[in-house]
Amino acid sequence: MYKYFLTIFLNLFSISLLVAQDEQEYLGVLKLNDSSFISYRLNFEILKNNAVKGYSVTNMGGAHETKSYVEGLYDAKEKVITFNETGIEYTKSDITTYDFCYVHFTGKLKNSNGQQMLEGPFLGKYSDGVACINGDIMVKNMEKIEKIAKKADKKIQRSNKIADSVKQKIDIMNLIDFNGLNVLKADEKTTMFSKDASMKVTIWDAGKLDGDKISIFYNGKNIINNHAIQKNKKVITLQLKKGENLLKFRADNVGQIAPNTAKIEITLGSKTIDLLSNLKKDEYTSVIVVH
Repeated sequence: MYKYFLTIFLNLFSISLLVAQDEQEYLGVLKLNDSSFISYRLNFEILKNNAVKGYSVTNMGGAHETKSYVEGLYDAKEKVITFNETGIEYTKSDITTYDFCYVHFTGKLKNSNGQQMLEGPFLGKYSDGVACINGDIMVKNMEKIEKIAKKADKKIQRSNKIADSVKQKIDIMNLIDFNGLNVLKADEKTTMFSKDASMKVTIWDAGKLDGDKISIFYNGKNIINNHAIQKNKKVITLQLKKGENLLKFRADNVGQIAPNTAKIEITLGSKTIDLLSNLKKDEYTSVIVVH
């Protein structure tokens, strides 16, 4: 089964793709110097002044998923892009230190046989410029991967060689995780960072209204109890103390459609972080905001 999933991923990774004009989305891996691989997603926009701005996500869907801000420059004549990860939007790592190893990359946007890609060495640096782990970036434009993934899912479901019990567990679209970023899972901690002294939490049901209810706890206090999620947005403003602030969400039931899901936005200053809870009854998920 492992070989089967690996084959699917490698096939998707080697698909021929077209180039988006300004907004770029890439999917692939970071190969570290110790020969380990980490999934890597890179989204950025090339602005009119050739500035590059966007984000990256490492270890997508994994226990150490981390979303970072990306800034840089693009030389249109030489087709050379330079970008650095400049800060963390969120991380799901169980962190003991708030110093992260950021990717610094300079290389050409290559186009070979219709494949738009970024490949080459990167330098890892802490926020103070001290070197950390280095490696190579290997990512390709993912404009058409979604279509290929849908076809792969259909082919798997139609296959007589794969047991129905296995088919139920295979979803290539979820594996690629186009729209499933920032999913809050049970017993998981997602850490964010804020220089502002307050945050705004907005909760609503972005899908079909099915009677889901949640409770919210903030720094040990129950601030919302058994709240029925509605289409109308509920907005809560909370003050942040210095250091870590703990926000916990509990699923009080499972509505007509399992699991319990709530669309959540956390606004910290000028940035808004989109989240989606995915919980069974009585399960908790946590968000830590470090001020």
